[in-house]
Amino acid sequence: MKNSSNDSSAFSTAFKLLTRTIPFLGLNTIVYGGFFIASVLWLAIFGGIALFFSSRVELLAFIFFIIAIAGPYGVLIFGKRYILYLVKGAHIAVLTKLLKDDVLPDNKTQVVYGREMVQNNFRDVSILFALDKMIDRIVKRFTRRFVRIVDLLPLGGGASKIARWAAAIVNQSLTYVDEAILSYAIARDEKNIWNSARHGIILYAQVYKPVLITAVKVWFLGRALFIGLLILLGMPGVILMLMFDAIWFQIITIVAIVLLTQLIIRAFFEPFATAYTLVTYHQSIEGVEVNREWDERLQSVSGEFKKLVNRANEFGGKTADTHSTTASDDDVQPSGN
Repeated sequence: MKNSSNDSSAFSTAFKLLTRTIPFLGLNTIVYGGFFIASVLWLAIFGGIALFFSSRVELLAFIFFIIAIAGPYGVLIFGKRYILYLVKGAHIAVLTKLLKDDVLPDNKTQVVYGREMVQNNFRDVSILFALDKMIDRIVKRFTRRFVRIVDLLPLGGGASKIARWAAAIVNQSLTYVDEAILSYAIARDEKNIWNSARHGIILYAQVYKPVLITAVKVWFLGRALFIGLLILLGMPGVILMLMFDAIWFQIITIVAIVLLTQLIIRAFFEPFATAYTLVTYHQSIEGVEVNREWDERLQSVSGEFKKLVNRANEFGGKTADTHSTTASDDDVQPSGN
């Protein structure tokens, strides 16, 4: 009952935090809406060029068709690294501040405050991106090495196939765990952001189970919403395709529907998923101190974590070794039992 109560508390807290950060949802709407309009224009222009060459030079028609389809996704990947990460990082900073202190500075808007927090902690969005990717790889390595998926399933010993399937889902569900750890690093307000991230990863290793369960719930919820939106947006799309039977128009319509569905999920669901995972993580690590033995374990199995430790040491400041522990090795089991 306690776990259920904690999960309900995390869910409601995350929802309240999201309603208090409406400006970021508005910013997401502008960013992703603008991207969708630009993508539709891109698809129309290069799709039209492909159609022009379809009866003349088939090779050129094929090339322009690939450009029409691949272009928006390439821009989205580029934008994620240099623009969207700044927006997401700023939102994480504001969510963290509200969760910890319940207030923001009166003389700054949420977006301005969040952007300043990102700049103060990471100096450059490329550092935020690099650290986030490093944390993601470490978390996945920890999960593969220490988490026994079969222990999380109410199944007998003959469930190896289901366990492998569940492991694949768990691996995909880790999307927002790295952002929760970034939130911890921001909350520490330490100049050595690499060391803060190091602590955050060790704490996740100590209390991973509730965070992982929330991550899996978020994964399933996201997939359900994606399918629901795809069906909802697909219905008018089918009507359009019936009205215009040109194959190029039908393909572009399908791509536009899938793209719009993804953008809506990213603009509105991903912020909630981030908040939900972030809140669960902070609730789970409350009162827990960094365990030196987990620091050593992670360094022994993850080259990325060792690289993170080296960067933290190069930067200077306190390390995890200076922290006392509140749990012995026997108290912190790799399986989470």
